[in-house]
Amino acid sequence: MNSPAVELSGHELLFNYGQPEEESKIDPDDADVNLVPDLIEKVAIPILQHEIGQCWDTLSTMETKNAVSATNLVFRYVPLSSKPVTDLVAVLRDRLSHAVADLMVPTWNSVVLKAVPNAARFAAYRFGMSVRLMKNICLWNNVLSTSIIERLALDELLSGKILPHLRSIQSNIHDAITRAERLVASMSGVWTGPTVTAAADRSLRLQPLVDYLVVLGRTLEKRRQGETDGVFARRLKKMLVELNQYDHARHISTTFNLKEAL
Repeated sequence: MNSPAVELSGHELLFNYGQPEEESKIDPDDADVNLVPDLIEKVAIPILQHEIGQCWDTLSTMETKNAVSATNLVFRYVPLSSKPVTDLVAVLRDRLSHAVADLMVPTWNSVVLKAVPNAARFAAYRFGMSVRLMKNICLWNNVLSTSIIERLALDELLSGKILPHLRSIQSNIHDAITRAERLVASMSGVWTGPTVTAAADRSLRLQPLVDYLVVLGRTLEKRRQGETDGVFARRLKKMLVELNQYDHARHISTTFNLKEAL
């Protein structure tokens, strides 16, 4: 999946070949009209299905972007109800589902992380893998249905893998906030960020993440260790804003006397 199919511009020339200037005069039974859709359905989709099923690295953002581009190109010419497209989507869904299921993100407590050599480094590495997978699943947002994306990203990955890890390290406020920031950033444009403003855009399945950030805020309130916690509070407030949680963000601002606008 190293070469995006969108760079192959010849398909547009073939698609327009032999077509009349007025769309109303197009004959649906004309072989020239169906040339590109037939080629994509019979040749391109089987190749793409093999690439996604056997070659695509689900943790590679570059390969994922290429796969998304190729799939969107297919969707332009072939009906979504066609069997080849249905089979392609099924293979894609299975690859992502297995990627989440096979991912192990440690939930070791602070005692283990300190006592076992390289345990903290391994846990951080595995968390990084989970964030990359979250970002890559989100890239399929306009290809897969919302219900599938939410099940994979929020139910299975966020609630099943990532949040248990974050809860296991929440006593280390620096690592907890830093990793939460990476997680929130990985969901940008789908569930977080300035483009997600309406309450309807925010899935209820994000509530466990919001609850976790609120717990971190309470931890900071109890500590009150001066300027350092003020910095942490600003970062926490920013994440809550990204999640459209303005009431919680205002509480952080008031508690820590933060002057910046939300």
